[in-house]
Amino acid sequence: MCDVTPRAEVALPADPSAARRAREFLRRAACPVHHGGPLERALLLLSELAVNAVLHGAPPVAASVDCRVDVLRLTVSDGSTERPRHHRSPAHAESGRGVDLVDSLSEAWGVRVGPAGKDVWCDVAG
Repeated sequence: MCDVTPRAEVALPADPSAARRAREFLRRAACPVHHGGPLERALLLLSELAVNAVLHGAPPVAASVDCRVDVLRLTVSDGSTERPRHHRSPAHAESGRGVDLVDSLSEAWGVRVGPAGKDVWCDVAG
C-alpha cells in the first residue's frame, strides 16, 4: 500500500445503484497518485465488478480499494460462492462481456472463494 492512503472499504446496496455508489466511493478513496487515466479505468472496472456482484452474486456486497505505489487493487465481495465465468456473447448482446472487460483492462485479476462468499479483485496500474 502507498504510505499516504489507507485501505478503504464500503458496503454497497444489492441493487442497480451499486455501480454508482462504488464509483463515488473510489473517487473519494483513491490516492492522488492514481488520478487521471488509471482512475478512469479503475472506475469502469469497479462498476463492472459491482454490477456483476449484484446480478450474479448475493448480498452482502462490498467494495474495497488498496492504493499501492504502482497499482490500485480493487475488490468486490458478495455472499455467493459461485465463480465468475467467461461467456461468448453475440455481437448484438447487451450484456455478458464483464469478465472479458476486466480481463482486458486490468493488469491481473482473480477470485478468492471462502465459506461466506467470494472476493473478485483486479489490479489497475498507476
